[in-house]
Amino acid sequence: MTTTTAAENTAATTPNENTVEQSAAAELVVFTGPSLREHDLTDLRELAARRGRRLRLRPPVRRLDLLELTKSGAAQEILMLDGEFGQRLAVSITEVRAVLATGQPLAGASSMGALRAVECHTLGMTGSGWVYEQYRCGAIDSDGDVALLYDPEDFTPVTVPLVNVRWLLAQKRAAGLLSAGAVQHALRVAKDLHFRDRRPSLLRRRWQQQLPAGTAEVLGPELDDERRDGWDRKRLDGLQAVRAALGDGDRAAAA
Repeated sequence: MTTTTAAENTAATTPNENTVEQSAAAELVVFTGPSLREHDLTDLRELAARRGRRLRLRPPVRRLDLLELTKSGAAQEILMLDGEFGQRLAVSITEVRAVLATGQPLAGASSMGALRAVECHTLGMTGSGWVYEQYRCGAIDSDGDVALLYDPEDFTPVTVPLVNVRWLLAQKRAAGLLSAGAVQHALRVAKDLHFRDRRPSLLRRRWQQQLPAGTAEVLGPELDDERRDGWDRKRLDGLQAVRAALGDGDRAAAA
């Protein structure tokens, strides 16, 4: 979202040849934006070329964008990562239902795509990634956790979405670098900042001011420009979803 979750019967779970051929022939349409960087898009274009797939990258999805796709009649798979809200109407569940009714595969991950995938999984929309699973299991219940500001020219994120903070803190806790109490304290400080204000510099300053020195020393360096992409969970989920859709399962699993 922008401002602007081993079969015994192998035969039953293996796609038939017609399904595989149709998937390989279909154009993959990806609605993306601040979840992926320009160098990510370059790598994905190269991957699509190697796989013999047509990849069409579109900006964050808006109301009616999905319906326009259904009018082409072309074989296509649709993957939603980013979507607009606030200044423009967000993509609706009604649109998702209309696309699925045509038989076109529709998946979501990362941001708005993860939200709609959770809401529409009973309709046949599929979802993937850590963000999707967190919403699906109820660990996160606020749409605002994926919200951020971004540069409208190149989609570079300007603020840090809370879902990324949650992922970072979970990783530091798993590594034994932060206690459960420290994680909760750091999360509260981040939550106190509106998503429009959660710029890396301000978040670092608030952590330095309000957290014990040891906790701030663990978290502060992660906000450096050269390190944020490494724990941008929305980016990692987006890369994983596109790579998987292009048939690059090994790299998707490693994302």
